[in-house]
Amino acid sequence: MRSVRGTHFIQEEYPGLLKDESSLSGGNCQTAAWPENAMEAAEYLKECFANGVPVTISGARTGIAGGAVPMGGAVLSTDLLKGIQPTSDIHTIRVGAGETLDSVYDYCTREKSGMFYPPDSTETTASVGGTVATDASGAGSYRYGSTRKWINRLQIILPSGTLLTVKRGDFNFHRGKFRHPLLGLITLPELKTPQPVKNAAGLHISPEMDLIDLFIGSEGKLGLIVEADLILSRKPHTVACFAVFCNEKQFWELRSDLMNANLPLRELEAMIPPSLSFLSENTGRPFPEYEDWVLFTSIDVASEEDIDIVLETLEMILEEKGISIDNTWGGFDEASIKRLKELRHLLPETVNRIISGLSSRNRRIHKVSTDTAVPPEQLEEYYRTMKNILRSSGVEHVVFGHSGQGHLHANLIPSDNDQMEKAEFAVERIAEEAVKLGGTVSAEHGTGKLKASLLRFMYSQKELDGMNLLTESITSC
Repeated sequence: MRSVRGTHFIQEEYPGLLKDESSLSGGNCQTAAWPENAMEAAEYLKECFANGVPVTISGARTGIAGGAVPMGGAVLSTDLLKGIQPTSDIHTIRVGAGETLDSVYDYCTREKSGMFYPPDSTETTASVGGTVATDASGAGSYRYGSTRKWINRLQIILPSGTLLTVKRGDFNFHRGKFRHPLLGLITLPELKTPQPVKNAAGLHISPEMDLIDLFIGSEGKLGLIVEADLILSRKPHTVACFAVFCNEKQFWELRSDLMNANLPLRELEAMIPPSLSFLSENTGRPFPEYEDWVLFTSIDVASEEDIDIVLETLEMILEEKGISIDNTWGGFDEASIKRLKELRHLLPETVNRIISGLSSRNRRIHKVSTDTAVPPEQLEEYYRTMKNILRSSGVEHVVFGHSGQGHLHANLIPSDNDQMEKAEFAVERIAEEAVKLGGTVSAEHGTGKLKASLLRFMYSQKELDGMNLLTESITSC
């Protein structure tokens, strides 16, 4: 196992270990290690545990909530925890925590023809361990759900160095309690209201849940995920992908019609003004003189015959809304899918690039964004509230995200310390309003270090204390 020591040495030789996509500054650690297998990882964690050294788990560091940024202590990198292999079940593969989603997709193409791994996290260079730890999701979660739904088994190392294997269906809570042969009696905290369907804030809690779901989305608080058995699904015949440029009224009506249409929608995304003008100004890419709201959708197509059905249905809906087919990009081929994916991803990538530049000149500046979501039927009301808060902040911003799931991302771009404070205050207000509408303060990115303070809007102190007690109970085993 490769390991290094020394705060200054790590800062100079391994600066990448001390940051992630959040641009959160101040990262530091005294020791770091790159275990190549579960045994080496267990020994390292056991040593840190015995000496009272806190450990930050570092995956591909694609997160934007600061979770992989160490603030002292030790870092355990999963970079060398590799390997992808089949299992006895043709629908699952066993994957090391350090493998990326890209490597999983490549493996499926080579070894599992006709099958794919459905969770569609935005960043395909993310590590599998990181996506499980945050219960990551993306555009495709409208149809396929988050990572949680596609995990059948986990191998976990507790902070004490104890190895734990959990398979879905083996252990279930009953009325919030369960006695495990290794972990002992586990009691879940009682929540005053059930957690939203799409939620990545706090531990996953449900009185009759499977034990494996407690570890998925726990953000490393309960242990290190070493490997995961991923469930695969059969690929559709093809995917139809479209971007519809429209005005605000048309957008909301079109969104509603598509959600109620008898179509197997994979995703239903939004790009909201001034996103297109922002991209033109900051990338130099021109856009046609379309309307300035963009609705993205992709549709699974089961057969060649269904292509005509999809096209006819979509054209009918667009015609009813007075939207010209000329105002639509899209198609069924890989080039069309790639073009629209690049357009969607260009917006957050441009924000990240600008924030990185600002952060290099002022270390107090980091990415400020919302990951809040509300029940889908509340989205229009929620968007208007969000828009008013953002405008009143006076900070430059763009809004985009998963409209079909009531989940919009506001990305704020503060230019100085005063604007940082205004941006952070705006995010708090937006989070508070989301919870009032029955939503969550974090729907897919986790809370990390940057959003942990927002948990107070969603949970009572008693509920938070209960989650902390549960964490202490498991991590002491």
